[in-house]
Amino acid sequence: MFDFSTVENQEIADKVFQEAKDFLSLCHFGLQGIARTEEDVKQIVEKLKATKMAPLAFDTEMQFVPMVREMFEDYCCKVRLHCAVSYPMGRCLTATKMSTLDQLRRIGVDDVCVCLDWQAIFSRRYGAVEKEAKQIVDEFQQDFYRLALVIPATLMSDTQIIQTCKALDSAGVVSVKVNPGAKLGVSFEEVALIKRMFPNRFDIHPSGNIRTLSDVLRYREMGCNNIHTAAALEITDAYIVKKLKEYGGIQ
Repeated sequence: MFDFSTVENQEIADKVFQEAKDFLSLCHFGLQGIARTEEDVKQIVEKLKATKMAPLAFDTEMQFVPMVREMFEDYCCKVRLHCAVSYPMGRCLTATKMSTLDQLRRIGVDDVCVCLDWQAIFSRRYGAVEKEAKQIVDEFQQDFYRLALVIPATLMSDTQIIQTCKALDSAGVVSVKVNPGAKLGVSFEEVALIKRMFPNRFDIHPSGNIRTLSDVLRYREMGCNNIHTAAALEITDAYIVKKLKEYGGIQ
């Protein structure tokens, strides 16, 4: 993270630090994946704590929630914890997804996303998509800071995206995560399509292959205020340098 002690003008340094905190607070950041170890997660938590900032949520696997929560107990900022359910292909049975969500609710996880069944989407069983989404929304929508349903938009045609979003709309879904990551990168076109076809309807969470400050700024211009990126800290660094140059804090 940028070393603010190198900025001579303390007023500018403080201003940019606060703006950077606000910037990071609209990004998801963390470490997920079944191959991740406790040591991997500890390193990324310490990296975040060194910034004295907090993302919108810290992404982790359910088995690491107690450890991560303990590591953030004495931290200067409140950090929400986020877990994904049936990641990435959504192939768990609905009953399994519901059971996992109940576990996450009981252990106090703040924020979740649930992957929709890719097979149901690609076989055009939109009624099944709607039924599952409605079960999840009816039971859990009020229990988490955000509950997002995840679609693999990069693998879908425009028609499949629209039909799936119609099913989610009918189910009362509020938040849609566009791509699970897992090497599926979101595109501006996918987000624009959903916003055009469902204006002011969904809270859209872009995810996957968001690596640059210009990417994040463009998604924010499109109205996305929940952006998943593993490069959140590096992007925040770039934002800090940009703002310091604008304010004359550095050359």
